[in-house]
Formats: sequence, C-alpha cells, structure tokens
Amino acid sequence: MKENKRSLSMGVAYALFAISAASLVTGVSVFPTSAHAEEHDGGKGGQGGQGGQGGQGGQGHDGGGKGGPSDDSEGKGPKAGSQGKPGSSGKPAWAQEGIPEVELGRLSVARSPDKVLDRALAEVLANWVPANSALYSMTAAAFADYVKANWDSINIVDSPLQNLALMEALLDGTLNLSAINVNPASTLDLAAIFLGVASDKTVPISTDTAIALNIIMDLGLTSTQVETLADKAEDVREAVLEAHG
Repeated sequence: MKENKRSLSMGVAYALFAISAASLVTGVSVFPTSAHAEEHDGGKGGQGGQGGQGGQGGQGHDGGGKGGPSDDSEGKGPKAGSQGKPGSSGKPAWAQEGIPEVELGRLSVARSPDKVLDRALAEVLANWVPANSALYSMTAAAFADYVKANWDSINIVDSPLQNLALMEALLDGTLNLSAINVNPASTLDLAAIFLGVASDKTVPISTDTAIALNIIMDLGLTSTQVETLADKAEDVREAVLEAHG
C-alpha cells in the first residue's frame, strides 16, 4: 500500500515538473496570476476596462464598451457643443454635404447658433412696430410694390439675423402671429418677405440660395416650396434695392 502511494506521489510530482518545464519554454504560466484572474472577472467586457476610451467591449466594467456614459461624462454625446441644428452625422446642419456653392452675403448669419437666433427673435418681437402688422400681412408682390412707393416712410425689420429668425420661427410653427397681429397672405409669402429683406440688396436670391438656407436652417421645405420661396423673395429684394437707390 505504501508503495502504491509512493508511486502515485512520484507520478504527480513528475506531472507537475513536466508542466512547469513546459511553461518555462512557452513563457505562459499554467497557474493564473491575480492580474490574469482580474482580466477574466470582466466576463464579456473584453476591452471594456479601457473605459474612458469608449472601449469596444460589450457588458464589462462600468464605462467600458457600449454600456453607457461613465459617471463623469455628464451624459454628453459626440454632438455636445456643436452649434446649429445637427445632422445625422453629428455635424451642424450648415456643415452637411449638399449645400450649393452660392454667395450668401448677409444671409450667412443663418449659420448662427440656435441661441443667437432665439435671442434675435425675442428682440424683434419685443420691439415690434404695430403699424407694420398690415404690411407684413400682404403678399410678397404687394409688399414689394408698397416698399418701392413708400420706402422713406416705412420702418420695416432690416436686420438679417432678426428676419431669418422670424422666417425660421414662422416655418417651424413657433411664431405667434396673433401676438403681432399679422395675418399673412400665405406662409411662403411672409417667409419670402423676411428672406427678401434679410438678403444683401445687390446679391440675387436664386433657387440655390433657398436650397442652401433650407439645409442650413433645417426648414423642411419641399423642392417646390423652395422654388416658390426663392421667386417671391427675389421680388422683395429687387424692390428694396430699387427703393433704397
């Protein structure tokens, strides 16, 4: 019996010796170290332990993989801090592809952050001239004729930023027209008045101009509406140019 135990002990010792020798040759430890054990404690985390680098692991350590923001991330994603209305790529709308190469001039303020446009809108509404309500209720063509005939006696909104803020609020449905007592001939007529006055007097408003603003400001207009807006706004711009001399 003692001989059997001795043989068994010698066999185990020989096996352990062989395994240890193999580990020296391959450089791989057959006995898990504490670091090795911790690596596997993450389960499916994979590279999740990289945390702050947005690791590619699945359900590992907190902050790793795609399991959500870390405790100090403030819940801000890659779009945080971007200005303007972001597109699907995370870029501001005015940085998206597909914007025609067209001279915008004063209309370039359309790229202003939302908070700037909001402030401009608040200012123009707070200082609205009641006598203008009937003027802004005209068609774009009638507005153009009136401007040419009465330029020296009218006090319309001239700021491009304020006009574009009004146009944006009108087209997204947030402009309270009843508060300024305006009953527009049509939404596009009023939008064209705002756009025509906002533009540089000497820079024509083309369909490409309207397409650019439609993308930059995310106005949501159809191609037909874009063309109509451009045509009506150009009539207003020409009238302002002629009246201004």
